[in-house]
Amino acid sequence: MRVLLSSQQTGGQFTMIEGTMPPGGDGGLHLHRFEDESMTILEGELEVTIGDDVTVLRAGQSYFAPRGVPQRLRNLGKVPTRSLLVTTPGGFDEFIVKAGLRVEGEMPATPAMPAEPPTPEQMIALLEMARMHGIEVLIPPGA
Repeated sequence: MRVLLSSQQTGGQFTMIEGTMPPGGDGGLHLHRFEDESMTILEGELEVTIGDDVTVLRAGQSYFAPRGVPQRLRNLGKVPTRSLLVTTPGGFDEFIVKAGLRVEGEMPATPAMPAEPPTPEQMIALLEMARMHGIEVLIPPGA
């Protein structure tokens, strides 16, 4: 994920993020307590779960996920999915910066995946960081 407009740049009003999810990518079932989320698919497709509604969105389609409603994004396709994410109010960018690995320059066409899955200790730390940013993971990615 690459932060295009941070909450600091927008006076806390919103955050804009470009995201790329590789084939097999899964955000896990989670909910945001502090922000609403809107996403437009730019390339590829995603299986999107919002509450009890599950749909597949393709390039040019969008969704809105209100805060407090469980959501899950999965790339079940064979190509990376690229998207534009807006959260309101801003603040989600702070979690992305803390949780992610810094990449300089343009987003790669195929994002690099960690050589190994996170250790149990790293996963515990990530889940705690998410909780501190108002993100509750209900079902971890891949489960």
